[in-house]
Amino acid sequence: MRKLLKWRLLVAGLIFLSLSFTSCGSPDYKVFSLKEGIGHFSFEYPAGYSVTRIDIRNEAVTRYTDIGLCSTFTTSSPGLNEISVYAWPVDSSTDTATHVLTGMLAQGETIFSDFKLDERFSVMIGDMEGQAAIFSWTASSTSGPEEKKTLPAISRMVCFRHGDLAWEIHVASGIETQVQAETE
Repeated sequence: MRKLLKWRLLVAGLIFLSLSFTSCGSPDYKVFSLKEGIGHFSFEYPAGYSVTRIDIRNEAVTRYTDIGLCSTFTTSSPGLNEISVYAWPVDSSTDTATHVLTGMLAQGETIFSDFKLDERFSVMIGDMEGQAAIFSWTASSTSGPEEKKTLPAISRMVCFRHGDLAWEIHVASGIETQVQAETE
């Protein structure tokens, strides 16, 4: 229960997307702001992470914004600690947070090895209702030309709608680095 509370606080601290946001000014956090593509937003993230991916598609058929962050301690020790923020337009009023999370979990079952849903629950993000899930899976990495490693991993995902955009925030960590990722 305590881990769940910490995770909910982490998610709340990471985002207040597309809403007015004031930084707490703590040296333990940095602010990321995006003013291009869809879903202009700002959020705070742990100072031990760096932005590693910004993918913005604003084409007629494919429209989304995807931001990826990785923990800087991952480079010096084996592990997995990533945060991704993903937003895309939805047209239908039937695309609720429940519908969005169901679709994301179905996709996760096809792309993550050894996918296992551990928990699914409702959350409130400000005054918006969201859906969250915790699931385990196995990550694969190649650290050398022939060396392939597998790493037991755990993910926490929250999905919600804000206006005409659907949002997914995904925090992934290796089982060994889970406690460190939760406390950042």
